[in-house]
Amino acid sequence: MNMITTKSTTAKSLQGLAAAKAAAIGILQTLDAFGALLGRETAALKKSDFPALDAMQDEKKLLANRYQEQVNALNAHRDDMTRLDLTLREKLVKARTAFTLALQENMNALESMKDSTQRLANRILDAARQAVTQETHSNYSNKGQMQAYKTSTLSLNMDQKL
Repeated sequence: MNMITTKSTTAKSLQGLAAAKAAAIGILQTLDAFGALLGRETAALKKSDFPALDAMQDEKKLLANRYQEQVNALNAHRDDMTRLDLTLREKLVKARTAFTLALQENMNALESMKDSTQRLANRILDAARQAVTQETHSNYSNKGQMQAYKTSTLSLNMDQKL
């Protein structure tokens, strides 16, 4: 009976190790593909290539979902992680580090694009504001007399968010 239990435990242990290895290899492949996509997206952001950016979004979502699933699968076998080959564990650490750097560069490019777009919107709004306030309009005062727009009490409210 004890021998059967040992064989069963060993078989489960090997299955767990195989599942952890498969998940780790899947994560490596996904991180490689995701990092490459982020590199292409960062380059497109720097060039303001909006059609290319738009074309990448579906793949980006797919890779993010795949990565999440694989991390969950690996997490289910976290006890077996310590038994993985040292080279595979080192590859995981290096891949995660490289991905983090690619992600940070991508985030910086996104932030830069956002700031650039906000500056452009502010310029447009400022020009519109100046055009409106520089025009002379006729309004009526409380006493019913005509007065120039610049002296009338008028509230102008513009949405400054994109």
